[in-house]
Amino acid sequence: MLATLWLASLSLPMLWAQKLINCPYKNVCHYALLSGNDVILQCNHPKALWYFSSSMEDKLSLLNSMSNVKILPRSNLQLTNPQPSQTGLYRCLDDHKTRVVEYEIDFQDIALLHVTHKDLGQTPMGNETMDLGGEVVVFTRWDPWQDCNRCEKPGERKRLGYCYVEEQLGKSMPCWLYMREKVTHKRLRPELQLQACQVPCDTITETNQPYFVFDTHQLDKTNDHVWLSCPLASIYR
Repeated sequence: MLATLWLASLSLPMLWAQKLINCPYKNVCHYALLSGNDVILQCNHPKALWYFSSSMEDKLSLLNSMSNVKILPRSNLQLTNPQPSQTGLYRCLDDHKTRVVEYEIDFQDIALLHVTHKDLGQTPMGNETMDLGGEVVVFTRWDPWQDCNRCEKPGERKRLGYCYVEEQLGKSMPCWLYMREKVTHKRLRPELQLQACQVPCDTITETNQPYFVFDTHQLDKTNDHVWLSCPLASIYR
């Protein structure tokens, strides 16, 4: 028997589906993010060029060789399905080679995600003192709770936590920006926490949603494997 799958995808790739990262003009900003989820680094300059330096090396090169990178209007930089290997420095320079904005991004490996559910009595990872070329404290820096995924009926919400290192002087930095090398340890990982929720429906929000286009796909064999993806899905929302 053929298995018929109805797959839905939004008709237009809208920018709100991707996490927008910004930084004040001429500043350097540090961010921890998760691999596998699209982001846009904002530069907002008409004739800028992007340069990249991996966290594993100091060589700064023109960003034109990554297949998952695209320059958008206003020189904003789109990274599709970014990988941990793309952790490093992203520098946006104007046509006079002057810095417009600079990002140091730690794309933490989503495959290492430590998941807990608050209502099941599961607890996140605690702080841990480690020797990483000096004594430091490894901790999780949490984002705010996201919106409940359902309304009127019981649902769930989530929050993301990123691996950070705090030095003795109180300065903190995302783990792999601090270490600048591949180090494996059970504490060195990002987190995700779930919690039950129930909220009233927002009528305006519910009726102002994009429309869908449906495609039909058939599997030839009952034991065929299929990977279902939502083109505009993001762990950040």
